[in-house]
Amino acid sequence: VTRSLTITSHDQSMFEKAQGEKVTLPCTFELSEEDEGPLDIEWVLIPADNQKQEQIIIMYNVDRIYNHFYAAVTGRMQFTSLDPKSGDGSLDILNLKAADTGTYQCKVKKAPGVQSKKIQLTVLVKPARTKCSVEGSQEIGKDVTLKCVSQEGSPLLSYDWRRVSGTQELP
Repeated sequence: VTRSLTITSHDQSMFEKAQGEKVTLPCTFELSEEDEGPLDIEWVLIPADNQKQEQIIIMYNVDRIYNHFYAAVTGRMQFTSLDPKSGDGSLDILNLKAADTGTYQCKVKKAPGVQSKKIQLTVLVKPARTKCSVEGSQEIGKDVTLKCVSQEGSPLLSYDWRRVSGTQELP
């Protein structure tokens, strides 16, 4: 039986963090004697929006780190370890943004060994100030529409309407 490269971090595959926080996505691995090729560690973002393309956000290849592919993540995403070939290819994401939500895939390759692990990250955004308005003539017997909307917030916001004065239930 030939032994091959294995990813050893199986602890958590879903993370929820608030906007502005930091998260470490784990990807530790062990190489085997059979793995002789150059070590390649690659983090790919598979966006929540299926229309958008996968993005390589950072990679380690032949003793070099490449992390300047996308301006939006440069300086915010880095390997946790200064020396990823030591067996720790985990990813730190600093100052989380809503757009960081998605599926992250860690791929570790050292021929003939290849392994990958997917991690789901959800960045929670508190609701922005709600703007409310009334549409329609405010006369007895006429219909009115009460509207409330917030420009930002995740997961999807839900609204709850209650009458605060008077005893009649809302229709």
